[in-house]
Amino acid sequence: MSSNPSSPPPLSHILETCIYARDLSASVEFYKGIFNIKPFLETPRMSGFSLGQTTLLLFQIGSTHEDVHLQNGTIPGHGPTETIRHSLLTPSDTPTEKNPKLKQHFCLAVNNPEDVDRWDEHLRNKGVNVTARMKWERGGRSIYFEDPDGHVGEIASRGLWAHY
Repeated sequence: MSSNPSSPPPLSHILETCIYARDLSASVEFYKGIFNIKPFLETPRMSGFSLGQTTLLLFQIGSTHEDVHLQNGTIPGHGPTETIRHSLLTPSDTPTEKNPKLKQHFCLAVNNPEDVDRWDEHLRNKGVNVTARMKWERGGRSIYFEDPDGHVGEIASRGLWAHY
């Protein structure tokens, strides 16, 4: 089978996952505390954590909506639009939406289902809200947890997907 010379090379993995935080320093402390990792980057705008081949980026809500122009190029603005930012950062009088949640989802990988059990116990011991547990048809397991901004974190073992 020959490859098309005009085709781009295959992608290898997702390099970065980003989530947005109302209080960046509180979120950084949360992730440092539960995962026992140190950020390789900390600024008022963002923090970054190395997780194997992947990077978890935490951004302060409202700090990424404009393009960033640097000497070597431009990073396009990203994150919640102004209307969504306003609803996330402005307290509401509605009891069910007092602190609206963005509920972005991300999943962190471990090798074995038993590793998921150990993380489940660790998170609960740290006072983290473990919101759900799942046993997958391929033999994998997952737990889901909530971070300070209401994001849905998952820790999953092999046996979740055909490729993992």
